[in-house]
Amino acid sequence: MAPHRSPTVNPQALGNFFDDVARVLGEDNISRTPSHGALEGTQGQKSYGDPFSTSGNHTPSGAARPSTVEEVQEVVKLANKHKVCLWTVSRGKNLGYGGSSSVVKGCVILDLHRMNTIVEVNEEYGYAIVEPGVSFFDLYEEIQRQGLNLWPSVPAIGWGSVLGNTMDRGFGYTPNGEHSQSQCGMEVVLPNGELLRTGMGAMKDNKTFALYKGGFGPTLDGLFYQSNLGVVTKIGMHITPAPEAYATLEVSVPKEADLIPLTGTLSDLMRRSIILNSPSIANIFRIALTSKVPEVHAKLAPYMEPNSYVPYSVLEEIRAEHNWGFWKAYFSLYGSVEMLPVLIQTVQRAFSAIPGVKIEWREFPGSPGRAITAAEIKEEEIPHSGIPTLAPLGIVDSRAEKGGAHVDFSPIIPPSGRELYEWYVTAKQRTIDAKFDFFADFHVYPRYVVGIELVIYTSREEARVLELCRNLLHDGAEQGYMEYRTHVRYMDQIAAKLDFNGFAFNKFTGRLKDVLDPNGVLSPGKSGIWNEGVP
Repeated sequence: MAPHRSPTVNPQALGNFFDDVARVLGEDNISRTPSHGALEGTQGQKSYGDPFSTSGNHTPSGAARPSTVEEVQEVVKLANKHKVCLWTVSRGKNLGYGGSSSVVKGCVILDLHRMNTIVEVNEEYGYAIVEPGVSFFDLYEEIQRQGLNLWPSVPAIGWGSVLGNTMDRGFGYTPNGEHSQSQCGMEVVLPNGELLRTGMGAMKDNKTFALYKGGFGPTLDGLFYQSNLGVVTKIGMHITPAPEAYATLEVSVPKEADLIPLTGTLSDLMRRSIILNSPSIANIFRIALTSKVPEVHAKLAPYMEPNSYVPYSVLEEIRAEHNWGFWKAYFSLYGSVEMLPVLIQTVQRAFSAIPGVKIEWREFPGSPGRAITAAEIKEEEIPHSGIPTLAPLGIVDSRAEKGGAHVDFSPIIPPSGRELYEWYVTAKQRTIDAKFDFFADFHVYPRYVVGIELVIYTSREEARVLELCRNLLHDGAEQGYMEYRTHVRYMDQIAAKLDFNGFAFNKFTGRLKDVLDPNGVLSPGKSGIWNEGVP
C-alpha cells in the first residue's frame, strides 16, 4: 500500500483551538505545550509523549483534559472547527507501546484521566461501569471500600486505565482477564461530537446495558477497539465473583524444548475449563531477574549493562544450582470447597507426563458459603486474585541505568506449543544478536498464545532496539504471525501486513474513517487507519 502523508499542524489554528478549549475547560485543564499536565510517570515527569524514547517524531503539541462527556463532545466539535488533530488517551500509561505519544507529531492529546467516575459496581451480577480515568487501583479500592465479594481483573501493572487497557485488547489474570471479551456496553463520542451507546444501551435507561453484550442488530463495539472512529467514555466490565476456594500454582519444566508440552497441556486444560484464568509463562532469564536471591543477582550483574546480555551458560548454571526450571507457568484454580482438591489432582495428572516437571501451589481451601477475601491472599507476584501492584516497574531499571526503558513485541500464535517454540527460537537468536536479553511473558489462552517478548533497554540503545523490533516484525510475518497490538511507531508497518484480497480490510476501515471522521481529527494513523483524502 502507498504510504500515507501525516496531517500538518497549523500554528494559528492550534492557538485558536486552545483559546476556545480553555473557555470550555479552563486554562488549568489545557497544556499549550507537552511539557506538563500528564499524570506522573516513572521518573516523576508530568510531560506527554513516550517516556522511553528520545526521538521527537511522535511528540504531541499539548493536551486538553475534559472531565465530563459533555466536555469531550465540545472538544471534539472544536477540533473539527479548527481542523486540529486529537490523540485520545485514557490515563497515558500505555508503557512499552508509546505511552501518550501520537502517531502524528503535533497532535493534541485528548487526556481523559479526569473522567474518573466509577458509575456502578454490582456485586450480585458481577459487573462495573467505569469512565476512562478509572485505574485498576481505583476499581479494586472501591470494591474493598464497599466490602464486595468480587475479584476484578488487573494487568501486571495496576496504574493504567480499565477502559484504556480494554480498548487496546489488554488482559489481566482472573477468569475475566480477557478484557475485550468481558466488556459489555459502551458509550462513545463520535467524531462529529454526537453521543452513541452500543448494545442494550441503545435503548434509553435499559437495565441490561452491562449484562448482555449483543444488543439488537449489528454489534458495534468492535469498531472502537484499537481504532480512531470514536472516543469511548464509558464501558461495562464483567468481574469474577470471589471464590469459596482458591489455589495459585507454579509449574516448572527443566528443558528449553519443554515449552512445547507445557504450553500444549495448559491450553488443553483451558479448553476443558479446568484452568479458568490465563496462565503466564516465564523463561529462565525472567525467573532469575525477578528472583529475590542475592547470589543470583550477583551472577547477573556483570552482564546487566548496555550492549551486553546474560550468556545462556550463566543462566544454565543458575538454573542447575537452584533446581529451577527453564520455564515456569503461573496460573490459579477457582471453585467451590468440594471442587478445589479435585482440580489440583487433575492438574497434577495432566503435567505428570513431562519428565522433571515440578508443581508447587499455595492453597486456600476455604469454607462452604464464604468467599475468600483479598486480605487473606495478600499481594501476589502475579495478580490472579485481582490485587493490583506497581512492583514490575522495577525491572525497567535493571540494565544498570536509572531511567531505563522497555518495549513489547506481542505476536498471536497457535496454542499447541510447537508453533510457539519455533517462533521463540528465531526471536531468541535475533535478540541475542542484537545484544539484548530475551524476557518471556507468554500468555496462554484456550485457542491462542500471546507470545510477548519484553525487551529492556537504555536510551543509548534505542536505535538498536528499533532495529530488533523491525526484524521481529519481519520474522513473525514470514512465519505467518502478527502482533495483536504495537507501539505507535509500528502501526503502519503492522497494517501493511493486512494484505488479504488487495488490502480489503484497510480499504474498509479507511472508508469508515472518511464517513465518520471526514476531517480526520481523531487519532490519525491509529492502528494504520487514515483518511484517504486528508493531505
